[in-house]
Amino acid sequence: MRQGSKNAAGSLPDEHRAISSGLVRARAEGRALPGPPSGLPDTLEAAYRLQDRSIAEWPDTVAGWKVGGVPAAYRERFDERFLAGPIFASSVRHARPGEPTQMPVFADGFAAIEPEFVISLGASAATDRMFIGAEIASSPIPDINDYGPVAVISDFGNNNGLLLGSEIPEWRDRNEPFSVTCTIDGETVGTRVVDDFPAAALESLAFLRRLAERRGYDLPEGTYVSTGAITGVHEALPGARGRCDFGTLGGFDLLLTPVPTT
Repeated sequence: MRQGSKNAAGSLPDEHRAISSGLVRARAEGRALPGPPSGLPDTLEAAYRLQDRSIAEWPDTVAGWKVGGVPAAYRERFDERFLAGPIFASSVRHARPGEPTQMPVFADGFAAIEPEFVISLGASAATDRMFIGAEIASSPIPDINDYGPVAVISDFGNNNGLLLGSEIPEWRDRNEPFSVTCTIDGETVGTRVVDDFPAAALESLAFLRRLAERRGYDLPEGTYVSTGAITGVHEALPGARGRCDFGTLGGFDLLLTPVPTT
């Protein structure tokens, strides 16, 4: 499903067009950058306009959106708790029992594993489905999160993949606490007792709906929404083996692999 913004053709400063082209080229070539491009946007809206152009230039369809958090240090400046970036169709994988799913990341760039709840939008809210999953956060920009939300938004929301696990049946009726744990190479790197399910995931979805309307994107049936890191952003290198365990809801294994270079 190709999702195009009605604003993608809007005017962009030449400097931001150059940043967009450079980031798209680095991703296409599987090449890490020495750092963030100079001249990044000053506002979230300008960063989203840059992202719009990059989406239009990327040779893939948008299958969904990741929602992430704006760090507390930036919330007063930007007056926003969340940010978003596209998930492209070719980057979506489905976990298989008993074997790790290979998920590409940028060698020498940034890479992290984030257990998340993933909503698959239905024809109406009543038919939305929920899955356990993981966002694979990765960017050609090393330490991208250190440069704030405008850098993250400008580079596709720092997303390079979505891994879908098992479906959560009757998810709207679940309100009992449960644990989520992430391990990397056998070491526990994050764990959390989830006691706000599904309210927190629905808050992320509500933000995305508002943002999509403002930006001119449709959210058709089947769109995936990765609703935010549950146990944290767990950095890892290519070759790392991860496991995301959602307790009674299931779990899955993954293997980070380097993005091919051209």
